[in-house]
Amino acid sequence: MVVTNNYIKQLPDELQKVLLQGGIKKFTDIQRKAYPYIFGEENLVIVSPSGSGKTLIAELITIVELLDRENDLDNEFDSLQEESLTKLEKRKLREEMTFDTKTIFLVPLRALAEEKANHLAKMYKKFGVKIHMSMSEVDFNEEEIRKCHILISTYERFRTIIGRLPSLLGKIKNVIVDEFHLIGDSQRGATLETILIALKGKVRLILLSATAANPSDIATWLDAVLISSSKRLIPLDFEIIPTFRPEVSVKKIIRDNIPLDAQILIFCGTRSKSEELASEYSNYIEKCLNGSGNFNVGRVLSFLDSIPLSRDSLGNALIYDLVEKGTAFHHAGLSRIAQKAVEELFRLGFIRVLFCTETLGAGVNLPAREVVILDTKRWNNEWLSRNVFHQIAGRAGRPNYDLHGKSTILALDRREERTIRERYWQLESHYIGDLNKKKPQFDHIKSRINSKEEFERMVLSLIYSRKPDFTELVKLIQESFFDYSKNQVLAMKNESNTSLNTENVSEVYYKLLLKQNIKITNEILSDLEKIYPTENLIIVSELSNQNIQSFKIENGKNNFTVSFMNGKLSCSCDSKKIFCKHRMTVLKEQPLATIKEILNRDFSILHSLKYRGYIKESYNGKFQTTTKGSICSEMGISVKRFERLKDWLMYDLTQKNANLTEMLYEILKLTQQTNEGNFYIPNDNFKRPIYEHVILGKEIIDVVKKHQLYEGDLLRVEANVKSLIAGLTPLAEYLGLKRIANSLLELDKILTEVFKLSF
Repeated sequence: MVVTNNYIKQLPDELQKVLLQGGIKKFTDIQRKAYPYIFGEENLVIVSPSGSGKTLIAELITIVELLDRENDLDNEFDSLQEESLTKLEKRKLREEMTFDTKTIFLVPLRALAEEKANHLAKMYKKFGVKIHMSMSEVDFNEEEIRKCHILISTYERFRTIIGRLPSLLGKIKNVIVDEFHLIGDSQRGATLETILIALKGKVRLILLSATAANPSDIATWLDAVLISSSKRLIPLDFEIIPTFRPEVSVKKIIRDNIPLDAQILIFCGTRSKSEELASEYSNYIEKCLNGSGNFNVGRVLSFLDSIPLSRDSLGNALIYDLVEKGTAFHHAGLSRIAQKAVEELFRLGFIRVLFCTETLGAGVNLPAREVVILDTKRWNNEWLSRNVFHQIAGRAGRPNYDLHGKSTILALDRREERTIRERYWQLESHYIGDLNKKKPQFDHIKSRINSKEEFERMVLSLIYSRKPDFTELVKLIQESFFDYSKNQVLAMKNESNTSLNTENVSEVYYKLLLKQNIKITNEILSDLEKIYPTENLIIVSELSNQNIQSFKIENGKNNFTVSFMNGKLSCSCDSKKIFCKHRMTVLKEQPLATIKEILNRDFSILHSLKYRGYIKESYNGKFQTTTKGSICSEMGISVKRFERLKDWLMYDLTQKNANLTEMLYEILKLTQQTNEGNFYIPNDNFKRPIYEHVILGKEIIDVVKKHQLYEGDLLRVEANVKSLIAGLTPLAEYLGLKRIANSLLELDKILTEVFKLSF
């Protein structure tokens, strides 16, 4: 046998050799726990600290599946007696058949996708694995998607892929979801949850995370085996330092680490701060390096000369100056070329101290001996989430280099130190003991399908991808994490009621949400009140005029106002909520006829989608999206947003008779403004640069230099514009706006060429 670890010995010989060549001689704790399931069919939820080896488990599942498929095909083709096929045709057919067992890697960021693709291609080259990345409209290639063994994509892009290519689902064996805790993310959670609903029961799911507070809930929801470990490859120590002079602490950390050939990541709250501090400390870092005698400037410059990185665009010129002193900065504004250069310089050990923003914490794998968190708040004064904080801290400790890692958090004073302890470890304010004896606390994962708008978007997406009848649709919704979470809360609220059937209550609830003209009975109202209990709520006053009726609801010290206008109820607690207990308090006091009218107006989502032309029902009761509904679902936006875009095309853009440049400007206004968590630029600032880059065809380097922009920002805005054009084009064609559709196609073609030259 090749290696000494008993678990690894059980793998195919060729795979053992590949692991050994990759430096893997034995399994980590989480890998040993997961090993028995590598050859199984179970869904897996795997939770362990950063750098503990979770990803290798997913890789082994992928490669073992591929090798099994190869063996099956060997047997099939050995017995194939079809003489009409030549050897070349047989080989081609055999290769095509291997693509019928795909693995999908879903990741949140392009940088992670690139790192994953490069790693898989290098590590498993021996097995002839074909890998394709599809991250946006720029790289959507149907043939490449079909003819690959491994597809790497973001959540949003994969939602579109399975919508456009529904037959692909039958060729997928495994779907690996990295950073699954993002189910609880306010921006992306609903999309990821909807994807998992569509995949559940159809493929094998392997979910990975280092920062999940309630993974057992996700495992139960997905009928998965939960595998967890708290052991890191490299132990991590924490220290919080309250100080009015952070520069003293930072210099000490630099001075202590550099003589040991150790590397440091210093996380800053803003982009500008990462650049300013890199410049401010560069001379000190250079002095420490010169004193250690183990830094070769010539090798750094040789590396920089070997890459196509412009020397004088915004940020790059400073990078060239800084790396000669052993430091640099990294943030989302840099081009991918610049980011990759900085990342590689850090991996090679040429950058000893890297000043960066939180985007690096959730991005590529760059461990350091010590991580310094200068700011626990973002640029907008919001605290870092627990997950982001611990992801950043978890970068400390370099496998194969360090015996331990250290994460140092700088606080303004003792009060902020106590707040940090309470927030990220949930320790009592009086606790002053060793942090390293306490477990980090992560954010609780909650379903983000928490509004009528999101619920409607989920329903439309499920109809688009699954074409269910009404009963099947209700069952699909009952497969959601939204339903699982609701039932958990429902069971807790009614824990004394042992006869409560949460499944029946859910079914009644979803029928009310989806269908019109349901007969309202006291039993149905009773089930609805189980979800929205009204105990301790009383109507204390009522006001009415010709147009509106208002009810003041009292709940202890809190007051809420429920308004009844045009047959609809709204509440001051949150107008976006599907429903609430305050509205329930008012609803149950109304006659049954009024209740039916309110529920039909507030809910009846299927009727509303049919009435507005998004779905249709076939003779056998199956729902499917119309052309309009399919376009909306592919765009991944709410019906409300889609209607605004439709009206904009039909009325605003049509009347303006815009040329290509004017149309580009108009679309730019519609895209979301750049907001990368630590930076903000209004889209109007990009009008002239985009015109010069896209319409005039000027080199991106020349454009960003002239307008003093970062390449990353300009390309990100242009990518948003291209993505929106991809949705607007079929919508314009559907609306019969041929001139506009042709102009959009022309713009799309120009942008495609621009991206080919820019990435």
